[in-house]
Amino acid sequence: MVGHPQEPKCSNVQCNKTRKTWMDPLIAYLKEERLLEDSAIAKRMLREASRYVLIDQRLYRRRFSFLLLRCVDEDEATYVIREVHEGVCGTHIWGRALASKIVRAGYYWPTLRSDCMNYVKKCDKCQGFSKVHKALPGPLHPVTSPWPFYKWTIDILGPFPIAPSQFKFLIVVVDYFTKWIEVEPVAAITSERVKHFLWKMIICRFGISTKIVSDNGTQFASRATAKFCKELRIKQLFTSIEHSQVNSQAEAANKVMLRGLQRRLEEAKGRWPEELPQVLWSYHTTPHSTTNKTPF
Repeated sequence: MVGHPQEPKCSNVQCNKTRKTWMDPLIAYLKEERLLEDSAIAKRMLREASRYVLIDQRLYRRRFSFLLLRCVDEDEATYVIREVHEGVCGTHIWGRALASKIVRAGYYWPTLRSDCMNYVKKCDKCQGFSKVHKALPGPLHPVTSPWPFYKWTIDILGPFPIAPSQFKFLIVVVDYFTKWIEVEPVAAITSERVKHFLWKMIICRFGISTKIVSDNGTQFASRATAKFCKELRIKQLFTSIEHSQVNSQAEAANKVMLRGLQRRLEEAKGRWPEELPQVLWSYHTTPHSTTNKTPF
């Protein structure tokens, strides 16, 4: 009886061919002091090599004020950008801020900034909820604060789609000095909710502030809120509801929260309270373009 012919067994084949990366010449020089034959490239390599160090066969870039940055190849770079941009706590931040945040996370590659800019330009959510400038920029009038938590501004954002616990509004407060933001979802806008928020989220955590800026809505200008602030010697400053742009710090904080929620939620609008911690975490750990520092 003739059986079926058996196919020859194949042993595992390993590919020894590795793709070259931008790190290879630096690693070769740091390991063996081996330079390329091109004199111009060799001189540039000597200058560049002083900024790098090899630890356990892994390349790191030296920083003046930071820890060593781990160097990554093209594939790892794409993964890092994606995770920081839209990962667990990512809120689709813009190119320069994204690059700064990746550096703070401890990673480096030569085209970091341009790669981040290009990635954001191709992101559907970023383009869908991007800022559209409809007016020419006017002169800036900075509002100063002498020290952290001296002066806060508070505002109400909403209504949002009704979430569990009937939440549909968001109280937003931001410190003028550090740009630190605190938020809390609420079901209704009342003076009692505002007082409770100020006590729990501001006074018990950061101390009694000197000034609080808000519009002249009833929840802020009521007798109950005024009495609460007077007892703690907090000075209330009011802006007009019709001219909300006067309170630019609150408007900026509102935009941060709105864009962060929009980019994370897509169609699941009722889950917005669940996404608040991730949006806040991303904001608190993202360097500001003006100071290159984070609120955290």
